Amino acid sequence: MILKSFGCSFIFGTDLHDDGRNLRVPTASNHTWPALIAKKRSWDYRCHARGGAGNTQILERVLTHAALNEPAFFVIGWTWIDRFDYTHGERDFWATVMPVDTDEKSRIYYRDLHSQFRDKFTSLCAIKTAIDALKQHNLPFLMTYMDDLLFETEWHTTPAIAYLQNYIRPYVTNFNGVNFVEWSRSQGFEISSTMHPLEPAHAAAAELMNAQVKL
Repeated sequence: MILKSFGCSFIFGTDLHDDGRNLRVPTASNHTWPALIAKKRSWDYRCHARGGAGNTQILERVLTHAALNEPAFFVIGWTWIDRFDYTHGERDFWATVMPVDTDEKSRIYYRDLHSQFRDKFTSLCAIKTAIDALKQHNLPFLMTYMDDLLFETEWHTTPAIAYLQNYIRPYVTNFNGVNFVEWSRSQGFEISSTMHPLEPAHAAAAELMNAQVKL
């Protein structure tokens, strides 16, 4: 069996000791919780996460690999909903605008184009699309998420949003009620200056999440 992982820096393993993000061809850590689950089960591990990715980019990678019809277990970590993915260049390279960015393009996006409603709607659509594709191809999966705004209901909510929230809720999980960073902090694990849980947190998370891998 192959375990394929998708997501942003929390799945890639940014700030772990074998983080290869600065190499000419970036290499993900083998000490993330998905990698450790694969090791525990003697599965091959392939990471398709990218630090800084948004949910549209994550979805595109999930669908690409679902379309291969290659037997695998998918682990998907959906990221913060306020990241905006776009493509550029003749080869359609992915790039992402994030709230921490300070360039003119980012300032224009968050000043004039960004909205929480769009963030929620597009991220929920991405998750539903991934669920449907994986089910269609009979590919087992485990999904987590970082952003509780996905399920917020007080603001920027329509019947369409409520429908999507109710649809995806049974298919996603978290870390005892919170996201990976909040859980790591509550357990007293060290977190890097860029908000990434380090090796002890990933090792404990692997034990927690492995119990949810029903295969």
